Amino acid sequence: MIPTQYQLAAKAGGVLLLMALAAGVVWWGMAPRIDIEARRADKAQADLGKAEQLIELQAGVLAQQQKTLGDLAEIERRMQQLGQAVARNHAAHAAALAELKRNDKAVADYLTGAVPAALGRLYERPETTDPAAYAAPPGVQPGAVPPAVPPTRAGQ
Repeated sequence: MIPTQYQLAAKAGGVLLLMALAAGVVWWGMAPRIDIEARRADKAQADLGKAEQLIELQAGVLAQQQKTLGDLAEIERRMQQLGQAVARNHAAHAAALAELKRNDKAVADYLTGAVPAALGRLYERPETTDPAAYAAPPGVQPGAVPPAVPPTRAGQ
């Protein structure tokens, strides 16, 4: 028989060996999982970097869209101002056209009436009222244009 102290040491050594064996089996079973989790962590880190880049890109796009919306709002405001200016100009032109129509009617009414006697006598002259008193101004020939050379020299 083996002394008790050696039995106890053998049992403790067996337990330690069994524990080491169990730890080796656990390590052997867990090592691939640890590698898989490490790869997953690396992939997650890379995906996080890509996601941050995408967020930055989207923020830039949103900022550009906000600027575009501001520009469109400014264009809309200017278009409204132009519309108001066109409406004012239209009203002014319509009023001017109405005034011209009234003036044309007044002038037409005046022209269809008889010439006032005092106005007719203001321009009365014998040359304009008596055809016999009309005399042609000097230098005007009643015939055609005079010949360029005298007729006596034309045959030479």
